[in-house]
Order: sequence, then structure tokens, then C-alpha cells
Amino acid sequence: MKLIYKAFLLLAVTIFTGCSDFLTVLPDSSYSLAGGYKSQADFVQAIAGVYAAQQSMYQTNANSTIYTYMMRADETNVITPQSPPGYLGGIERFIDDANNSIHSSNYSSYYKIINRCNVILDVIDGIKFTDATTQKYIKGEALAFRAYSYWMLGWQFGGVPLIKKVTSVEETKTIARSTQQETFAFAAQDFTASFALLPSVKWTGSNSGRLTKYAAEGILARMYMFQKDYAHAMPLLSDIISSGLYGMEADYKNCFSESHENGIERLWEIQFMGGQLGEGQQFTTGLLPGDYSGPLQPFTGYSSVPMISADMASAYETGDLRKNISCVTNIKWNGVVDTKNYFIVKFHYGDVTPPKVANDWGVNLPILRYTDVKMMYAEALNETGYSASGDAISILNAVRSRAGLAPLTALQVPDQASFRNAIIKERRVEFAFEGLRWPDLIRWGIAMDVMNAKLANPVQDGGTFKMKATQILFPIPFDELNRYLDTKVLWQNPGY
Repeated sequence: MKLIYKAFLLLAVTIFTGCSDFLTVLPDSSYSLAGGYKSQADFVQAIAGVYAAQQSMYQTNANSTIYTYMMRADETNVITPQSPPGYLGGIERFIDDANNSIHSSNYSSYYKIINRCNVILDVIDGIKFTDATTQKYIKGEALAFRAYSYWMLGWQFGGVPLIKKVTSVEETKTIARSTQQETFAFAAQDFTASFALLPSVKWTGSNSGRLTKYAAEGILARMYMFQKDYAHAMPLLSDIISSGLYGMEADYKNCFSESHENGIERLWEIQFMGGQLGEGQQFTTGLLPGDYSGPLQPFTGYSSVPMISADMASAYETGDLRKNISCVTNIKWNGVVDTKNYFIVKFHYGDVTPPKVANDWGVNLPILRYTDVKMMYAEALNETGYSASGDAISILNAVRSRAGLAPLTALQVPDQASFRNAIIKERRVEFAFEGLRWPDLIRWGIAMDVMNAKLANPVQDGGTFKMKATQILFPIPFDELNRYLDTKVLWQNPGY
């Protein structure tokens, strides 16, 4: 991880000399509340393990949550797709099932984070720290990470078992699945508790990348937006905006460039570090095709990669600066210059430590940007009371202005419904390939219409696939269900 506080690196190197991952911690099955976690240093190491667990979910395409949501949505097709069940086990074709390894990895990875947070939260109040502020921050981080994990599990899989403390395997198997609303409510409770503990600052220097109150507020607001609870989302978004600590980058490219990481646009991002230190990511490499030859990266991409869908490529208005920053065409691969297809280059701006090998990208990957905070606020304003001349349209036009586009007028968005459609259109291109399109489609209630229109296109696998209403949720992984066979407190989502 990129300097998520240097003390973590020093401590991990000291304790785990010789380990390949500098944030290596005890295996989850080996955590012992009695044996360890007795000092401040133990908890610094423990929270480092939480950050590391999240980082591991983004390092490659095979385990990247961004990649999963991007492929599920209408942003991409797959080039050189494999035979059924398809690339990513059919996630992009809506033929995935409970045996899909991506869903299993995703599900278990969030519970790994939850388990590591529970280890901290169960005992931290009873430990004497040399610095009370450090104790407060670590507890706040653990609460926020646990809340984030339940939010992510909840919108993807529906209600899940709420593991609120360290439990034995047998005890865990008796905890019944909660509803989606109960899962969200518990996440909201944890997020809210974290606000009083996390710092109301924007971390800099060696602390860059650590969570703050504002990062937690932003994700809770995102959860409320998902639930159409605008009244609870707006105060959280307003608090972030009024803090004065964040702003929109003047240049859209710098929302993703390595040189502007942890800057004014970034509230929460996954930290990576280039320079062949073993802390880079390979996700970016997998966005260009195999046998690629050109200046974007000094090595080839993957044989199966996401090709930007024709509809996504045409969603950009003429003159939109974001298109050439996010997308590229006319690249040479397999010995031919491809003048037809577009590929993703949004995360290729490694302008500090350009990678020399495929897994050495130092480019951070976004969880929450300030522009998202602003656009959620504009959307909430519109949903609670349309105004042709209020802050909502000013925010939308500021986003468009950065993209080189003309402002929208009251004549173009004369009512709430037209403004809502403008937000839907703008979010698609502003946050393209960042993993937000799929949950956005779900919360707007348009996922089935949008995806079936895309899947009906002969370009997308011959128009032979369809999305069902039950596929708003992913399946509960079979290996998880199998663990609960004797207690039957976990069951499959309808339609799988």
C-alpha cells in the first residue's frame, strides 16, 4: 500500500521480514484475542491488515470489484470472449450462477475485512494506548470499514448474516441471514459511530490514504441515495462540501493521474505504489488487449479485455474532453491498427513511477471522488424539490464545464424528470469505468431496461442473452451456502 502511514510499513517489515506482502498479518483463522493485540503497535498492525484486505480486492482484473461491476453494466463488451459460460464466468452475459468464483471471492473478501475489524473492535476499548488519539482513529477506521463491507455486501447480495463480533465457526453458522434493510441499517449504525472517532481533516504526507470522517460520510450518503433516502443523504453531503477541504480538479485527467493522488478530488481511494516494490496493481494492464504495441504501457495487455461498448462510446457529447481521457482507439494490437473499437485508458496515467512490468502500476483506484459528492448532492436537491436556477443545475454545469461542454439551461431541463435524466446521462460519462454505473442503474430502477436493450444488440454475443428481474442481486455463492447446510440459516436469492 502506498504509505498508508509509514509506521505500518516499518512495523510490518520489522515483524514479518521476508514476507512478500509488506502488510502480511496473521491468517484470519489464527487471530487470537488472548494471544495478541495487547499494545498500540499490535492495533496499528491490525488496522494495516484491514487496509491490505481491501487493497487485495482491486489489484488485478481477476479479483477487482471495479472490473466486476463494469462488466455487469452497459459500459463494455468483451473482446475475444471465451465460450459459454463466458468471460468472468458469465457475469457480463447474465448467465452467472452460485458457482461463480468471482462472486465467491468478492463475498468472502468482504467478510475477511469484517472479521479483521471485529478482532479490533472486540478488544480495543480495553487496551491502554500510548496515544489516545491513535486509539480513537483506529477504532473509527475499523467501524467505517465494517460498515463499508456490509453496505457492499447488501447492495450486491441482499441481506447477509451480520457478524458483529469475533465468533467461532460453529457460532457463525447459527447467525441467520438478515434482510437487505437490516444489513443497511447496521452499516448506517457503524458509519454514524465512526464519525465521532475519525478525523475531520484531509490527511497528507505519511498518513495519506487513511480514512476520514468525510470519506465515511460520503459512502453512507451513497447508501442513502441507493435507498432513495435523500433527506438523510443531503446533510452528509453538505457537511463534506462545507468542510472546504475538497474540490474538483481543474483537469479531469488529474482525477486519475498518479501525480495528483490523495489530492483535492480524492476522498477514498485504494492505495498502490509503483517502483517495483511489490505494492503495485495489475488492474490497469488488463484494460488493453494482448499483443498491444504502443506508448500507453511497455508490455502487452490481456487476451480477453473489456472493449468499450458502442453505446458507451457514443454517450459522450461532441467535444467532451472526458472521452479522450477515458477511452482510446486507433491502437495497434495483433499487428493491426484498430480504428473501430475503443479501450479504457482512464487509469493509465502513471506519471510518477511509470510501470516497467505488468503488476507495477502505482495509480490509485477510486472509491469516492469529490465530484461524486457534488453530483449526489445535486441529484438529491432535484429529488426533494426541482429548481430551474438552484444549486443543482450549477453543480451539473460545473461538471460539464470541466469537460468542455456548454451549460444546460432551464429550457433544456425544465422540470424534475428532465433534470433527473440529465443527471443519469452525466453520471454515465463522468464516472465511466469506475464501478458506479451498475449500482446506479439498480438504484434508478432502470437496470433491466438498459441491460436488455444492450444484450439485444447483435454486437453483444449475438443478441442471445437476457437479464431477469432477479438478477438485480448476485447469487449467494454455493460454497457459502454449503457451510450452512446443517443450520439452514443462509438461503439462495430467488432465480438462482
